Amino acid sequence: MTLLDRLWSLIHRRPWLALAVLAATQTAFTLSARAQWFSDEVRYADAYAGLLRGRWLVLSLNGVAYPDKPPLYFWFLRLLDALPGMDDPAVFLLGAAASGLLVLYATLLWARVLGLRTEAGPLAGLILLSTLFFAGLLHYSRMDLFFTALILCSQATFCLAFRPGEEARRGRLCALALVLAGLATLTKGPLGLLFPVLTTLLFLAWRGRGREFFRAHMLPGLGALLVLVFSWVLAAYVVEGPGFLHKIFYEQIFQRATKTFHHAEPFYFYLVAFPPCWLPWTLALLALPVRRLLDGAFWRGLWAGRKGSSPGADARAWLWISFLSGLALLSLLSGKVVVYILPQLPPLALLLALALLDEDAPRPWQRLWTASGLLFLALAAATTQAARFLPVPMPLPGAWAVAAGFAACGLGLLALRGQNARRALTVLALLTILWVQPASRILAPGLDAIMSPKPQADALKAYAQRGYLPVAHDIYQGIYSYYLGGVVRETAGFNILDELVAGQDVVLAIKKKKWDAWDTRPRHMTIVLTQWLAGQPYYIAVSRKDGTPPEPLPVP
Repeated sequence: MTLLDRLWSLIHRRPWLALAVLAATQTAFTLSARAQWFSDEVRYADAYAGLLRGRWLVLSLNGVAYPDKPPLYFWFLRLLDALPGMDDPAVFLLGAAASGLLVLYATLLWARVLGLRTEAGPLAGLILLSTLFFAGLLHYSRMDLFFTALILCSQATFCLAFRPGEEARRGRLCALALVLAGLATLTKGPLGLLFPVLTTLLFLAWRGRGREFFRAHMLPGLGALLVLVFSWVLAAYVVEGPGFLHKIFYEQIFQRATKTFHHAEPFYFYLVAFPPCWLPWTLALLALPVRRLLDGAFWRGLWAGRKGSSPGADARAWLWISFLSGLALLSLLSGKVVVYILPQLPPLALLLALALLDEDAPRPWQRLWTASGLLFLALAAATTQAARFLPVPMPLPGAWAVAAGFAACGLGLLALRGQNARRALTVLALLTILWVQPASRILAPGLDAIMSPKPQADALKAYAQRGYLPVAHDIYQGIYSYYLGGVVRETAGFNILDELVAGQDVVLAIKKKKWDAWDTRPRHMTIVLTQWLAGQPYYIAVSRKDGTPPEPLPVP
């Protein structure tokens, strides 16, 4: 037995431990490496800071109620914050890493419930850990990984509940599935319920069992779901009043689904966005029998056999329906963001793992390893030249180290292109660490100057400590509050801004394009900092109400 075979055997026999070790090696020593980035990271950081100040039931942002997100993920962060030696800001990236591990564990659980081969779950975990998008999200502070883990657990529980032979436990299992979906809803919203329920309904309808979902065994779970979710809604109503609920149900749910005020994209957005997010495994298309999909007989046979149940066919049906229905649901919504597709990665990883393990099917997987190896070499070459494409001239530390890691992945896959998936994926999961670690510890901190609003917030804070009023004009809500450590006055109209500047000493954050359009701008207002951020330059400008020059202060 070779060393690679022994490593795979260890992963196969102890997948829970092995995946935890691999995830830890990707995220170790990176939790405090960089600042919080624009825009969601700094906003969530401020919401968490508000929780520590007592706003634990209804979150706050820049001192006012924050209806965008329910509080469950922030409670999870508070639990992590209680660990010895852990504090803010490291807890934010620890939350991402721990949530990613929960996704891997939920994938293992789903594979076991579906009755897949024991190798499928660990192999899917290796696929996720070596996916560029997933590996990157382990180092980005959002609740989407935690959200995905709860959705997968709910889906796995529904799979178990409607498995033949589980009729006696179906009521209890459906109740558990709906409670997990409710927890997902309290993490990020109604998609946490819609994803698993839609998949389950479509699977049962596909198998000709749709009526089973609408029987009495669902009532206890439905009651538990309503109690769980509406307990928080009622508490939010008591704390904030009916206006807050209007913002949640109308602005954040209805408008975002039908005609969003933010992130509006065409219906085909995810068809374009998904392939890059699934790299390098998008290249599996090169190894699939695409001609078969163009054969009408294949689709007629699939339709004719849709009610013929078997464990293997059921498992594949669950996974395909989960992936396709989720993608379709997201495409129907008005608001679209790339990270929303995260729940679609685990079912696709399990499907790819099954295909890689299907040794009886003559698929040319060597093409996948070769194409993926060449992709990583191309990424290595592009990374060495990445500084040329930055919006402002600046050094890019760590780029060559990241490029070396990409090159190692590419050369490793090319060297193993004739090997089976177990060996190739084991090596790739280990080599992934070589680019993830320098990217997180060296390259990402070097990007703080163009990715984080901290320099602007530090300048606002420096002048606020001298008595100036910190103001942000027509800028994304709450992006300065965390690093400022207090509330920033936010304005939208120039008339209000004119009144503030005329009446008191002001330190102002403003986009360059808004600065140029400000016809009534006082001539004595002085720019003290310029930063390129989020696709455009921003200014920090200072003025005194008496028109005298502001005192110079050390700013970033």
